[in-house]
Amino acid sequence: MAKIGSLLKKAAKKKAPSKSKSKTPTVERDDLTEAIDKWLEADKMAKDGKALKEQAEAVILPEIEDERLQKCREDGEHHSSIKVNGKITVSARNSYSKIEATEENEGTLREAAGDRFDEFFKEKTSVSLKSSLLEDEEAMTKIIEAVGEENFERFFDVKQHIAVTEAFHKGRATNEKVAEIFENLADEGLVKPSKNSVKRA
Repeated sequence: MAKIGSLLKKAAKKKAPSKSKSKTPTVERDDLTEAIDKWLEADKMAKDGKALKEQAEAVILPEIEDERLQKCREDGEHHSSIKVNGKITVSARNSYSKIEATEENEGTLREAAGDRFDEFFKEKTSVSLKSSLLEDEEAMTKIIEAVGEENFERFFDVKQHIAVTEAFHKGRATNEKVAEIFENLADEGLVKPSKNSVKRA
C-alpha cells in the first residue's frame, strides 16, 4: 500500500508546463494594424474601467444598502431601488445564493426564523436526466414504460435542437465541399456560427 501511496503522490505533483511551440498560425496584415491597435486600446480601457467601477461599487454599495433599508423601515414599505445624488440608481435584487438542503442548515434556518420558517424559506428540488441516459435506448424504454407514454409529457419538459458537430466545424475550415455546404446553410440563415473572439496574443 505504501508503494501505491507514493505513486499517487508522485502522479499528483504538478508537472512543469511543457515548452512546446504553439500550433497557432501567424499572419502579418499591415492594413489591420490601426484596427488592432484600437482594439488593444479599447480592451485596456475596458479592463481599467471595470476595475475602477468595482472599486467604486465596493464603497457605494454597502453604504447605500444601509440607506435603502433605513428608507424602507421609515416608509413602512419595500423599496427595491434608491437614487443617489440624482446620478445613479442602486437596486437590490431578490436573489440569494442557494443553500444546501442538509439537516444542519435547515436546523440553523429554523432556529433563526422561528415560526416564520415556512414563510421565509422553501425547499426546492430539480431533477434532470443525465445526457448519457438519453442516448441509452434501453434505459429510456424502461423510463417510458414506468411512467407510461401518456404521462411522459406531464412529467418531463423536453426540448430538442440539432447541434453542429466538431467534424462539421473543422471540415468547414479544411474542406471546400464542407465549406460550400456551410455557405448554403448560412445563406438560408439556418447555420449561424458564434461570433469569433479576440484576445491579447
